[in-house]
Amino acid sequence: MARRPGSRMRWLLFGVSGRLSRLTYAWAMLFWTLVLAIPISAAVRAAPDSTALTLAGFGILLAFLPAAWSIAVMSIKRLHDAGLPGILAGVLVIPAASLFMLLIIVIWPSVRGPNRHGPAPDQPGY
Repeated sequence: MARRPGSRMRWLLFGVSGRLSRLTYAWAMLFWTLVLAIPISAAVRAAPDSTALTLAGFGILLAFLPAAWSIAVMSIKRLHDAGLPGILAGVLVIPAASLFMLLIIVIWPSVRGPNRHGPAPDQPGY
C-alpha cells in the first residue's frame, strides 16, 4: 500500500513512533527555528501598542503550539534512536540544562541496526 503524499512529513514533525537520525533532527530543528523567527521578527519590528504587535503576538502563539509538540516528539524519537529513554526529553524544559541536553541529543550517535523503537532511523516505529 502506497503512502499518501505528505504523510512522511507529518510523521517526521508530529508522529510519536520511530527513530530520528542526527541530521534529520538538526534539519527539523532548523525548520522550526525559522518558522518561529517569522512572528518574532514581526513583533520586534512592530510599534508599541499597535495592531501589528497584537497580530504578531497571536502569530507567536499559533506557531509555538505545534512547534512545541513537534520538538518534543522529535526529541523523543531522537533519544530512542540513540538508545536512551525518551523521558530525558523533559530536561529540555529546564532552562539551565536545556542547551546541554540539546547538544547531547544532536551529538549522541545512533544505535546501529534495529532497536525496540524501530527498524532504522528516519522511519516510523513498531
